[in-house]
Amino acid sequence: MTEEELATAFSGLKGVQMTSAGKVKILKESVDKRQGIRYVYTVEVDVNESVEPDRLQSLNRGLQAREAAPPAEVPVEALSGMEERSIVVVGAGPAGMMAAHALACSGAKVTLLERGDAVKERLGKVRELFKAGVHDEESNICFGEGGAGTFSDGKLTTRKNHPWIRWILDFWVECGAPAEIATAGKPHIGTDRLRALVVNLRNRMKEEGAEVHFNCRVDDLEVEEGRVKALICDDGRRFEGFDAVVWASGHSARDSFEMLERRGVPLQSKPFAVGVRIEHPQSLVNEWLHHGRDDLGAADYKVVCNLSEERSVYSFCMCPGGQVVCSSSHGGRHVVNGMSNYARNSAYANSGLVVKVGPDDFDGEDALAGMRYQEDIEKKAFEAAGKSYLGPGQRARDFLEGRVSESLPESSYEPGLVPVDLNEVLPRALCENLKQSLLEFEAKHPGFAGDHALLIGTETRTSSPIRIPRDAKGASPDVRNFYPCGEGAGYAGGIVSAALDGLTITECLRKRYRARG
Repeated sequence: MTEEELATAFSGLKGVQMTSAGKVKILKESVDKRQGIRYVYTVEVDVNESVEPDRLQSLNRGLQAREAAPPAEVPVEALSGMEERSIVVVGAGPAGMMAAHALACSGAKVTLLERGDAVKERLGKVRELFKAGVHDEESNICFGEGGAGTFSDGKLTTRKNHPWIRWILDFWVECGAPAEIATAGKPHIGTDRLRALVVNLRNRMKEEGAEVHFNCRVDDLEVEEGRVKALICDDGRRFEGFDAVVWASGHSARDSFEMLERRGVPLQSKPFAVGVRIEHPQSLVNEWLHHGRDDLGAADYKVVCNLSEERSVYSFCMCPGGQVVCSSSHGGRHVVNGMSNYARNSAYANSGLVVKVGPDDFDGEDALAGMRYQEDIEKKAFEAAGKSYLGPGQRARDFLEGRVSESLPESSYEPGLVPVDLNEVLPRALCENLKQSLLEFEAKHPGFAGDHALLIGTETRTSSPIRIPRDAKGASPDVRNFYPCGEGAGYAGGIVSAALDGLTITECLRKRYRARG
């Protein structure tokens, strides 16, 4: 329904008198498929003050009403005292870009450093990886402008509920994102639209005075008396004279984690999940969930198998109408992820199928143990694929039986697949967990582990294996002007939550300098 149609519906409710403007604003719209097909709307309605929320709720079955929340104060307004501050942001993913933009709007002098390329150059290198298997360690699916989210499905769902989220979505619409992301129940942008959005966001922050440096990997910190004094980049460039560093390097910057540990920045190991990508024909997924209807687009699913209190297997980052891609960040490792265009119109659906792991699974108790656990799996996958970026593939039924597939079904993965036994790549306990879950999911969705179900390894970057502790004011407890931020620091789990964390750190810095201003 349109906002005009909804306004008419509310005007027709007995006892409700709309304001003269008759305004209805859609805040969220979604499709509930649990019992048939039902459209659900969350709207903001202007009615006369005499109508109480309880009265509205009693007027119509299924209508739940409450007073609208006051507008959120987003930290993007000029703030006295911030113009005297110089802040370096490391990493141009959603957390870093939103922090850089908000800090520049606040009046600070902002310098954004990104180890990879700008979007245009990055896209060329990613295409070379897909076509010829040529991998660039600094500009790939994980590194470069926009971060790992640039080459993803562009999902904008988050478990967090914060008043700034609506502002973020509206702002991205201003920067070129599809208008419906502001109201869709399961919003997504798609990798093709994300690339344009990221460029527009960069231009917006530059208009506010921010400097942006690409191909600038921070290799070292100079720390004196509990403060970062200088940042040293791989090409010899040196940045100093700043008040604070916002560190948003992403979940795959392993060399950065190692450097931070050497320089005395506290780190902690944290749980994450490991597994494979599972790919099906999109038509099969549509059969499961849309029951023959062809007007609902590409269906997506969410599955979970709780094996015990400590262990579960679940779908992760499901990409309807998408593509499985090589997301290796460092040479000699093999990692996969999923992405899709805005239209979600490929013939394939894919999802991570992952097992939750924690410190008990890691060979060691140090902060980097989880990272090394990931690396060991990725090295085995690279070896199994003939030391190449061909995808290690196996039919789900062959994985269950522990045999290499004689042939593999058609796949979206580029530059192609090689048959392997993923039982020899993943830890044995994880394989058993995946097998149990595949049988359970097959019972619920016939064909989930059937002839056309393809496993491609390995999915190891579901989230950061590291948390960089920060205090109540957002800074590292041991390095006072160092502000860990985003998914790589362990405080976000997707594009929106990372962007939100960028604004959270901005607010921390505004409070710090407003108090001193």
